[in-house]
Amino acid sequence: MLEKFNRWNKQRKNKEHRSGLEDQVEDALREQGFSPEYEKESFPYILHRKYKPDFKIGDVHIEVKGWWQSSDRQKFLSVVINNPDLKIFVALQRPHQTLSKKSKTTYGQWATKNGIAWCPIPIPKEFMDQWLNGERPTFHVPVKSVKAQTGQRNTKTAAFTASSAKKDQTQMEIPGSQ
Repeated sequence: MLEKFNRWNKQRKNKEHRSGLEDQVEDALREQGFSPEYEKESFPYILHRKYKPDFKIGDVHIEVKGWWQSSDRQKFLSVVINNPDLKIFVALQRPHQTLSKKSKTTYGQWATKNGIAWCPIPIPKEFMDQWLNGERPTFHVPVKSVKAQTGQRNTKTAAFTASSAKKDQTQMEIPGSQ
C-alpha cells in the first residue's frame, strides 16, 4: 500500500494538481481560452456543531482530558472563542505532556497560549471554589530557569500557580506539587 502511494506521489511531484480529474478540468479550461489559477486562495469556514462538556457544577462546565488530540484542541478552542461568556475550563491529566513527539509545547502551555483556563487533575478544591464564586482562575506553566554561566537547566521545577482574571487576587500554589 505504501509503495503504491510513494509511486503515485513521485508522479505527482511534477504536477500541481491533486488528482487526474483536476488535470482534465484545467486542460479543458485552457482549451476554452481561460487561464485558471489553481488553489490560489483559501477561506475560513465554521462547522455548526454542538459541544457537550463532561461535567457541570452550578454554571461552571468542566472538560476532562487525558490524551488531547489536535482536532479536540481545535474544537475546544472554537467553543471558547464562540462562547466568550461560557464558564468553562479543561482539567488536564498530564499538563506536562507534549502535543506530539516532535513538539516541545505541552498541553498546559498550549492552553495558556490560547487563553484557555485549565488546571491539573485532581481539581484543587480552592480552584473549583473560585470558579463557583464567579472568578475565572487558570494555572500557569512554570518556566524552567537556565543558569547563565553553564547553560544547564535548573533541576528544581516551580509549582503550578493559579491566578484569577481579576488583578487584585493573589496567586495560588497547589499543595504538594513541585
